[in-house]
Amino acid sequence: MSFPAWFIETIQGRMVEVSAIIEHESEPRLAFNEEREAFRALFASMDIACKPEFENWEDKLSIKQSVIYERLYLQGLKDGMQLAQSFNAPSVLSE
Repeated sequence: MSFPAWFIETIQGRMVEVSAIIEHESEPRLAFNEEREAFRALFASMDIACKPEFENWEDKLSIKQSVIYERLYLQGLKDGMQLAQSFNAPSVLSE
């Protein structure tokens, strides 16, 4: 079963919107701030290949991405449940 182009575009737009909200306005700001600070510390020196700062930044980035993916999943689940509920709700037009 293929979905109409308008539906796919709507879902993709929603993903972009929710991603921006998660990254800029969500509760786990600590994970995002820690990643940003670790990234700045990483590039404070030129020799990054063997530095513990690189590993620290990589760990913080992984945590940040995990938070984003978790929030995207939960928001997608909520959106899907609302969509399913709206399909199951009695239509005013059918009466």
